[in-house]
Amino acid sequence: MAGPDDAADIAQEAMIRVWRSLERGMVPDHPVAWLKTIVRRESFRQRNRSATASSLEEHFELDDRTAANRLDLLPLQVDVRRAVRSLTPQDRKLLALRYVDDLTQPAVASALGIPEGTAKVRLHRARGRLQQVLAEHEGGEHR
Repeated sequence: MAGPDDAADIAQEAMIRVWRSLERGMVPDHPVAWLKTIVRRESFRQRNRSATASSLEEHFELDDRTAANRLDLLPLQVDVRRAVRSLTPQDRKLLALRYVDDLTQPAVASALGIPEGTAKVRLHRARGRLQQVLAEHEGGEHR
């Protein structure tokens, strides 16, 4: 899934995510599967970072349209950060466990000590609130 040059970075980032989850008291039911999932997702992240990272020379080779498209993404990134900050601490924690720590819904429920169905509903509502905040900022459009 990744090149041999990236393996050490992927393993290190995955272990940091594992450590952070364990520090919060998250104990997975199936540790090997949980670890494999974290490593797999980290390898995807690394591949995406490698694909989007570009050298200074590549920036000079960009045509005007490509440069403009990249610049168009900046407000969206800022809007998402602002929207996340507007959520309640509980919503931010749910979303962070699910999407930053890459935990599954059952693992999020376990980490928070709540039933899986409750975690699923709360995640759905938190995503909805996030979408609503972003839509309000864009004048009512949903992305």
